[in-house]
Amino acid sequence: MDRGATRIDDQTGQALSVAATVMRDGTVMAPTEAGEEAAFFERHPVLAEHARRLLWSGRTNVRYSYISEDDVWHLVSIHALPDGFGDQLGRVVVQRTKPPFRLTLRELDVLTLMTAGHANQHIADCLDIKLRTVTTHVERILVKMGRLSRTAAATVAVDFGLLRLPTPGGGRNLQPLTVGLLDDGEASTDSRSGETVHRRGPTSAPRPLVIGTPLSLKGLAASDAREMMMSARLAVQEINAAGGVLGRPLELREMSCDIGDAEDVGRAVKSLIDHEVDAIASGYSAAEIQIQEMMADYGAPYLHCATMEAMVDRVRQDPDRLSNIFQICPSDISYGPRFIQFLDQLSQSGQWNPHSNRVVVIQPRWSQMDVGLRRVEQMADRRGLKLEIIDDLPAQGIDWSQVMRRVHAADPCAVFLAYYFPEENIAFLRNYLADPGRALVYTLYGPSVPAYREELGAAAEGVIWATTTGRAPSEQAQNFANRFEKMHGKPPGHSHAGLAYDRVHLLARAWHETGDPRGFRSVCEAIRRLPYRGVNGMYFMDNAGQSVSAPDPSSVDPSLSHPHLIFQIQNGQQALLSPSPEGQNNFRTPPWIAGKRYRLPAQYRAGV
Repeated sequence: MDRGATRIDDQTGQALSVAATVMRDGTVMAPTEAGEEAAFFERHPVLAEHARRLLWSGRTNVRYSYISEDDVWHLVSIHALPDGFGDQLGRVVVQRTKPPFRLTLRELDVLTLMTAGHANQHIADCLDIKLRTVTTHVERILVKMGRLSRTAAATVAVDFGLLRLPTPGGGRNLQPLTVGLLDDGEASTDSRSGETVHRRGPTSAPRPLVIGTPLSLKGLAASDAREMMMSARLAVQEINAAGGVLGRPLELREMSCDIGDAEDVGRAVKSLIDHEVDAIASGYSAAEIQIQEMMADYGAPYLHCATMEAMVDRVRQDPDRLSNIFQICPSDISYGPRFIQFLDQLSQSGQWNPHSNRVVVIQPRWSQMDVGLRRVEQMADRRGLKLEIIDDLPAQGIDWSQVMRRVHAADPCAVFLAYYFPEENIAFLRNYLADPGRALVYTLYGPSVPAYREELGAAAEGVIWATTTGRAPSEQAQNFANRFEKMHGKPPGHSHAGLAYDRVHLLARAWHETGDPRGFRSVCEAIRRLPYRGVNGMYFMDNAGQSVSAPDPSSVDPSLSHPHLIFQIQNGQQALLSPSPEGQNNFRTPPWIAGKRYRLPAQYRAGV
């Protein structure tokens, strides 16, 4: 090894290039003084093994690409040189580089196998991805490399060393190329002595299993995104402390985006795919159809909680293409009917005496959302209820003062705010309490996020809210809440906090079960067919839509799904009203109906 041959990056302190001389038995000839080069080859012993195998093969030189466990690209050149005793030594030069032609890791895998002469179907089988995905990759490779044919691209790949080791897909997929002799997973024969030489495997640290998570950390629903992020981090920490999965640690790759901006969401998901993540676990966004199409091309598992029957129905309609898409919670279509049923239960039990038969439903526009309004209208008509539906509002930036005029004109006994996001939920309640009527306020999901109560304080007293997935009282859920609070210094929310924790465990269990995280088809099949009891209930998605199903509303046992939970904020706490053991929590008349009006702070009374 030459002293002084190492070049160092002035900004990062990392080696830009290193070199070593390797003997026929694989021994790296050490310098007089240990340095960056010695440390590099100790961390990556597979490179010396490649040099040893080149010497035994009888060939004289090879160039290839090597991606280290920290996703750094290296160009490796190995030359067989004579020593002073008639034998040969292997000269290994490793240069750190940026991805040539801006190729992604997956494109490099496809180019490597394409250069070895394999057809698209064989490449798809080797990489366990879909044929259509391979075709798309080949098209992009040709465009990026500026070549018109596979042959021309293959020639450039050999010249530039764009052949990846370890061999994509394993086995002997790169033979008879020289690079294929270095990493075929089999014994090789010395061309001169006929001696059988067995490969010694690399001992570098295993590459993490990466879960991509697009999160709205600064935009719409940012407080909810932080909840999901903290829960996922807890799950990853616990799994890694127990040894990871298949001896490999888990890692989150968090990508910030505005979930109300479809273009921004698409950018974030594309970036995660380009980073070759092993799965994507998402909340909800305005770009769910776009994400499903991108993930269908990629093939990795996509676990989302967009809570939309429209997304589930897409999977039903195209089960082959969308076989990697899973909605890990029941859909939205049960929200409206459950609201009407709950009003019935309150009235029939004598806990609530409505002053009118009018109900206002407020549903801002959100792509593909459907809370079951058609069925709500039918149920309301049978019960003699008159509906006023307000559905011409934007997804954010709503002028609530205009909405309040329409609400007060109807003088309803209940307002159903069919809207998820905490920010607009908070704005609605502030405006309503500035001049309250006599209506129950029933909303969706938003109050599950701690920021709702933190922001509103005592003003939130009496609000009713529902979720199709949440933490019902159980020992498992309480233990999760305790661990979350210990890690983050605050208790978790009552809905997607548990969901974000559970989906990491869903992925980890599927990876463990299949033994091959990059075998996307097998991993997705394991997610589909294996039931898993988590913090939020039972995940069983062996159905046409690959979704957690809605339960019987009266059931408190989430044996096959997640219970549809209805809470009321009482004394600053979340009191579970339904389903609930008899007498555990009773409905309380909201203070604005009972004559105990909450006086908003001055900053909210003017211009709310």
